[in-house]
Amino acid sequence: MDIQVYKYKIKETFNNAAEGYDKPALRFFLSAAEHLARSMRFAGNEHALDMATGTGSVALACAQRLGAGHVTAVDLSEKMLEKAKINAHKQQISNLDFLCLDMEVSNFSDDTFDAACCGFGIFFLPDMVAGLKSITKHVKPGGAIGISSFTGAIMEPLLQKFIERIMTYRVVMPSLSWKRLDSAEKIHALYQSAGLERLHTRIYQVGYHLAGFEEWWDILWYSGFRGILSQLSSSDLTRFRQAHQKEIQLLVKEQGIWLNIEILISVGYKPV
Repeated sequence: MDIQVYKYKIKETFNNAAEGYDKPALRFFLSAAEHLARSMRFAGNEHALDMATGTGSVALACAQRLGAGHVTAVDLSEKMLEKAKINAHKQQISNLDFLCLDMEVSNFSDDTFDAACCGFGIFFLPDMVAGLKSITKHVKPGGAIGISSFTGAIMEPLLQKFIERIMTYRVVMPSLSWKRLDSAEKIHALYQSAGLERLHTRIYQVGYHLAGFEEWWDILWYSGFRGILSQLSSSDLTRFRQAHQKEIQLLVKEQGIWLNIEILISVGYKPV
């Protein structure tokens, strides 16, 4: 697929998902953002760059730790940025700004930022090494570059049931992007290829119980899975939802439906 066509599809998927991206069912993004921001070990006066900011969870978590600093947050999706600005206003956080830019072709000068981070975004890039290098060049020597990803066990067994069900509708099933970075070994190889050093990676469990199928549907409908579901006609989507709900309801326990979310938080440094 042409790179520009691919990026347009990603942009449209997240423009469509933006409306519900901050729903309670997707609250693992907030927990992950806190872990990433804390792992950056800010002194408090840095100017940080947040790439693929989405609705701003990482940018806001970083900005709260930068009382004398600032965050510049970038995303390709205008709708996600609109939500990010609303979130910043609600939380009364003003030491940040949001820009609609492609992280790979941003026009920042070299060595502009003290640090950079990217929550669940690097694995969407066609060339992850080139993408990480493009981010790194904007960071001053010695600066931290942090990312988050998912382990291969994310959302199982819910996700496997979704995939098996959706495949019966002859949709084009893309590869699951995060599987490109679903282990510390893969992340280490990426950082090493991008010329970064002193990498450390930690795994965190940020899962929780969903109240029922409706919350699982929120995750599917208001995330990257929206692009897969959008391939269905309205009648097929209705049939899919009904059949999928029946099989997911079988997983309900006393506390609800367990949503397994293991995340990888990695931070490395640009050589001095």
